[in-house]
Amino acid sequence: MPKVNVYLPDGLADRVREAKLPISRICQIALTQALESASGPTGATSPTATAVPGPTEPTDLTPPPNHHVALILRQARSAAADRGAAEVDTADVLNALLDEGESVALTTVERLGFPRDDIRRALARAAAAHRADAVAPAAGPPRLSAGTRTALATGAAQATEHGSDVTTASHLLLGLIRDAGPAGEAMRRSGVADTVTPAVLSALYFGVSFGRIRLERDTEEAWLRTALTEITTRLGRIERGLPH
Repeated sequence: MPKVNVYLPDGLADRVREAKLPISRICQIALTQALESASGPTGATSPTATAVPGPTEPTDLTPPPNHHVALILRQARSAAADRGAAEVDTADVLNALLDEGESVALTTVERLGFPRDDIRRALARAAAAHRADAVAPAAGPPRLSAGTRTALATGAAQATEHGSDVTTASHLLLGLIRDAGPAGEAMRRSGVADTVTPAVLSALYFGVSFGRIRLERDTEEAWLRTALTEITTRLGRIERGLPH
């Protein structure tokens, strides 16, 4: 994915770093809404309805993964290929989530008292144990393991309960917490599973959704103010050109 630099005043940059905000995700949402509003107001839309590229392997998820989850799955598959594995296991997926680092869900988990480094260490131990009897590498790119598909299905089921049109990182996180494989073991070892319950993840999802709806409304109102100013200016020019 192309990288774009964002420059901030020193004071604002310090506040953003202190709050551990997901800069990339926030910028993607804001820029998408700005581009859509540039051609006119779009009206009320789903807070997660932005078209996104799919993962490298079809997951048959309903609802489909959003941009963030699709990126995590691509990174997980690359990691599995790098280690010569035949399958993408849940440890690959959780590692990708930890490495990518821009997830609101992950930031929330850290703020609840579970640093990603602690989760990473627990995951390393769990992955080593679960991969001890791993099957030999197969020809071709690695495929999603049965455990990974189950975790994704668990997340998609919660997305459906939420009425979401995409499976988000908070939904994926539930699937990883409930995983019977290495990711789930790491979540239990690190204590995440005891605190980050389905109710917590639901609250996180609806909180983020509300914030995105507000962002859409603010963007549309800004477009409307700009459009009205331009119309007023043009009318003033026309009026000055008419004979009195």
